Amino acid sequence: MKDFKLFLPYVKRVSRLYLIGFVGSLFRFLIPLFVPLILKYIFDQLLQNEALTRAEMLEQLFYIAAGMLVVFIFIRTPMEYVRQFCIHKANNQIIKRLRKDAFKKVHTLDAKYFVENKSGEIGTRFFDDIEKVKGFLTAVFGNILIEMIVLLFVVVVMLTLNVKLTLLAVALVGFQFVLAHFLSKRFKKSTRSMMGYRSVMSGFIFEKIQGAFLSKLFASEKRDKEQLDKHLTYFDQLTDKHAKVNALMLALVNVLSDMTPFIVAIIASLFVIDGSLTMGSLIAFFAYVDKMRSPVAALVNAFPAITEGSVSLQRIFDFFRTPSTIKEKTNPVELKNFTHSIKLNNVSFSYDGKNKIINNVSLTLEKGKTYAFVGESGGGKSTILQLLLRMYDVTNGEVLIDGVNIRDYSLASLRDHMGIVTQDNFLYSTSIKDNIKMAKLNATDEEIISAAKKAFAHDFISALPTSYDTEIGERGIKLSGGQKQRIALSRVFLKDPSLIILDEATSALDNESEKLVQESINQFDSDKTIIMIAHRLSTILNADTIFVVKNGEIVESGSHQSLLNRNGYYKDLYSKQNMPSVEQLKLAAGS
Repeated sequence: MKDFKLFLPYVKRVSRLYLIGFVGSLFRFLIPLFVPLILKYIFDQLLQNEALTRAEMLEQLFYIAAGMLVVFIFIRTPMEYVRQFCIHKANNQIIKRLRKDAFKKVHTLDAKYFVENKSGEIGTRFFDDIEKVKGFLTAVFGNILIEMIVLLFVVVVMLTLNVKLTLLAVALVGFQFVLAHFLSKRFKKSTRSMMGYRSVMSGFIFEKIQGAFLSKLFASEKRDKEQLDKHLTYFDQLTDKHAKVNALMLALVNVLSDMTPFIVAIIASLFVIDGSLTMGSLIAFFAYVDKMRSPVAALVNAFPAITEGSVSLQRIFDFFRTPSTIKEKTNPVELKNFTHSIKLNNVSFSYDGKNKIINNVSLTLEKGKTYAFVGESGGGKSTILQLLLRMYDVTNGEVLIDGVNIRDYSLASLRDHMGIVTQDNFLYSTSIKDNIKMAKLNATDEEIISAAKKAFAHDFISALPTSYDTEIGERGIKLSGGQKQRIALSRVFLKDPSLIILDEATSALDNESEKLVQESINQFDSDKTIIMIAHRLSTILNADTIFVVKNGEIVESGSHQSLLNRNGYYKDLYSKQNMPSVEQLKLAAGS
């Protein structure tokens, strides 16, 4: 019920369209309901009127037929068009709003949500679930509501013909509703299970499509097929269970629906025999019994769409209710300029609230200097950067920029001053120009080219057949690793942020690509604050300060040479990479 309350504002937005469609539906459904009354008049009065000649009877029949023809062609047909158009337009506007709100919700969710949920499962909300809601809207506003009004109208007219027969028919139809309602609980439960697993399966398929190239490299297609077969087999079991409940409900209700006219006919025959029911009334009554069956059939046939739609609504609003832990204050501060320093004061952090990934870290990063974080994998280096970007909030302590807690800044202004290049940068399947332009949507072509030149990307881009308009494929698959990194660096140059974060930006590159990327990094202005994470210590030798991270703590800090002189953990890391000493490097350079 709470989900329908949340859904009500969506319906209110298009209530005028639904109202117009409802008026059209009245003409669409109510006009045929007068036909049995006309038949009653023809059989009980017109054909039984001995005062009329055959020609007069034919004349009246002609006028009746002509009148009905005019009504059906010039009233019912246009009203049916209005009904169909308005209801479909209203449904589509609701679906459009749901998709926009779902997309907006995605951008409010924090990093933790995307770590814990597969993109395919999230995508199911956008497509499968919202499409099911469309089926629900079509069933409810296109048929069910007006069918219930038709049913009420039919019952009222039937009461004027014969009260006892009407009560019998209502009792039989009511029993069908009760039966359908009883079975609906099982049907809804099976629907929820089926749709929930469909999301899981969609996530699996989406992941395998993304990893298709990897599957080929490791010749794991057979294993992937076996895994898919297991998913499909279990999904078949769920759909079979769902189909059985639906089939049982349809079978029982349809049998009762088919028996209703027969039962009513037997009883009605007794009324005709004793003279309490005319033949015209009998014909009209039977026509209305058939009309009475129509709403029941419509409800039962629409029941799968209604049930799946209601379950989808629940899943959609469950998604909307997903809490966002990273929230702005009501009146956040705008970070206009980063002028002094970034400080971490006694910062601790845990993903699960139990195991600390960062433990009581305190450090200061001054504007215009270069810093590096080094250490073994899993030590917490990247997590520190995630805290700076406020992808997560610290568990204890505080992060300050120019003396202000980053929680007080608006997220947009905070991140607007930061540019990041990671080991695996995400590129969209659009043009190179559009991918670079992400950093500054109103950038001119000259600005884009200038940024690409600084990143040493312009030459390879210009050599492509369509240059900056080249489509690079999903996640930039048409580019090499080094080319993708230089596109990512071009973004940062175009954005021109105060703080530049390089998270393993060269770790997966060959020597030539690494050299070009390093040359790109050296192009940053001296007033920029640069933070680097690196496994290859050769890339951070010139950093002003190197922070050595171990088990979530800063165990050492200082320049490269001062850290070597301490003979501590940093020197061990340095030695493991079989790197020559600074003196050896100088001697090699001199020779």
